[in-house]
Amino acid sequence: MSWNTIESDAGVFTQLVKDLGVKGIQFEDVPVLDMLEELGSSLYGVIFLFQYDPKNYSRDAPIQGEYSYDYPDSLFFAQQTISNACGTQAVLNTLLSIYESKSDSVSLGETLTSFLDFTSAFKDAALRGETISNSEQIRSVHNSFSSPDPFVMEDKRQRDSGAETSEVFHFVGFIQHNGEIYELDGLQPAPIIHKEFGKGNEDAILFPSNMAQLLQQRISKISGIDGKFSVIAIIKDVIDDLNTKLQGNLITEYEYQSKISTELEKRDAWAKEIALRKQNLYGLVYDLLKQVGASMSDREFQEHVKQAQKATMARITKKFSENPN
Repeated sequence: MSWNTIESDAGVFTQLVKDLGVKGIQFEDVPVLDMLEELGSSLYGVIFLFQYDPKNYSRDAPIQGEYSYDYPDSLFFAQQTISNACGTQAVLNTLLSIYESKSDSVSLGETLTSFLDFTSAFKDAALRGETISNSEQIRSVHNSFSSPDPFVMEDKRQRDSGAETSEVFHFVGFIQHNGEIYELDGLQPAPIIHKEFGKGNEDAILFPSNMAQLLQQRISKISGIDGKFSVIAIIKDVIDDLNTKLQGNLITEYEYQSKISTELEKRDAWAKEIALRKQNLYGLVYDLLKQVGASMSDREFQEHVKQAQKATMARITKKFSENPN
């Protein structure tokens, strides 16, 4: 079964888990690490995307922290056994581990509940990974968010033809579990425990601060990262949280309306971007532009691609506003 590359995007991950039936969480882009601290107890976990370098994996110990081969049974860990699925793999490892401690506020839905029940007796992380790779339901939802970006497509063509590509990216997840921070990396033999950053994590308020420090140290340690990384937080569903706070008189009606409006606008933007991705017209447009622009300079060609993207986005946005369903 083929698994396609998906983008590191909070809107994509939020809709992906929704399509799998999950309720109670969403994903949030974190452009600055200090923003993790602002999330406070709403922070459930983190997805970290970075430029992969084999040198950071060719060692007996991880680049940071230490392997936890006797990790708790309540921690879900599956090794990655297929390519192109590391984003969904990191999301599942993290989400299913979060669920064990947040089941009162997170609902997995039928698909992932059945998956978790089926794999709960597996002690072999590679076998769990194979179960993910063989899940038609998970693969189908994952592939529905495949990027139609022409440069991603071209990069894949180069790999398939044997040409060298300089950039490969990888996703890992981080969570707080039993007062410790664990890193869930499907390319590693076991979860990684970060005891140095575990002090005080019994208090959920300290987790965001410790997580920010951990990532800052990681970024400085990874060779060749060259500033190419992204951080996405896993948080409580904002709308659910706002409704709960309003009912408990923890925020005013004015605060509620202001924040709910902002959240709805963001989700509307996510929906439009996802609709554009699923149109899957970029490949055709890109190939046509390559033929038409054969005599153009690289700079002129890139400018035409940008203009085409803007025009397509405008048409999709208009169509979506006229018929959002």
